[in-house]
Amino acid sequence: MSKVIGICNLHNDPHLGEITKNRPLAAVTFLGRYGLIDFTLSNFSNSHIDKVYVLVRKGIVAVRKHIGSGSIWTNNTKLGHVELLINEKGLTNKAFNTDINNIKSGLDVDDLDFDYAVIAPGYMLSSMDFRPFLTEHVKNEAAITCIYKHIDNANKDYLQCDKYKLDADGRIVKSNKNIGRTEEADISLDTFIISKKAFIKLIKDSSKVSELYSIKDMINYYIEEETVEVIGAEFKGYVVPILTLEGYVSHSLDLLNYHVRNQLFFEDWPIYTTTHNTPPALYSKDADVQNSFIANGAIVKGKVTNSIISREVVIEKGSEVKNSIIFTKTIIGKDTKLDHVLIDKNVKVINVKKMVGSEDDIIVISQGAII
Repeated sequence: MSKVIGICNLHNDPHLGEITKNRPLAAVTFLGRYGLIDFTLSNFSNSHIDKVYVLVRKGIVAVRKHIGSGSIWTNNTKLGHVELLINEKGLTNKAFNTDINNIKSGLDVDDLDFDYAVIAPGYMLSSMDFRPFLTEHVKNEAAITCIYKHIDNANKDYLQCDKYKLDADGRIVKSNKNIGRTEEADISLDTFIISKKAFIKLIKDSSKVSELYSIKDMINYYIEEETVEVIGAEFKGYVVPILTLEGYVSHSLDLLNYHVRNQLFFEDWPIYTTTHNTPPALYSKDADVQNSFIANGAIVKGKVTNSIISREVVIEKGSEVKNSIIFTKTIIGKDTKLDHVLIDKNVKVINVKKMVGSEDDIIVISQGAII
């Protein structure tokens, strides 16, 4: 049986403004109870990949706090592990703080016991079973397989992501940025399967090509130079791309729809997350909640509509929260009206009684603020 390692790559995570100012994107809360990284780690776990390395570019404390020992995502607790890696030298020189240099500083790839590596980011959320892709990769005797999704709204979504051109045999012959010129495109999910031999070659070649190149830079280099055969494999499932702040909010609220949610969450494919042992949510007799996610420990005394409320949030009597996302331990004072607002954790909204944004202009309140 082939030995497979998983690599959760946080080096290319998009910046979402204020909510990623003090934390990496992977550690941002999602749907009131998950971290964004939970989806990638759960895909590894459900695909029976128990040796996982998380490449952290910055904010390792926030990632470690969320992941803990990593046992939640490990089936084989004796041999498996979730290990965080960070390139300490790269912290003082951002240009050299790449995923490849992180691997070089933390792993001896030559001596590492594996046959194939599955590399996936923390910002393309899906319920993806890696095993069929691994089977095809082995069958094709491929060096590198890139997983992509065919989309029909490339002029609006997945902007600045890599898009592929494939030949009739499924080989990727070109890779460039999606700048929205066409509606249809085969978009890279920044998810790769690489044989050990090809992985070692990629790491060593990067020193000759550019010390500033990332893993996907090297793969695109191979495609351009036609020096390594790169195969494409299509993922036909549902993907939630977290690429912008507006996308984070809109995709989160889209998942309030039962039919949309059923495309991401499956009964036989659990998304594991850290538990906090908080009590159930508490609703007063005046509470009115419609089409919303309310996490454990929340106290709702007002009206919540089409919103996502995280753990231990308090919404006082007379308040109305619509089309909004409220992070952990925030207090919404009495008679406050919120619409299209994103509030980070530990905020107190006490003195300002009305904040109204729009779908295209979300109001964002920073962590720990008193409003």
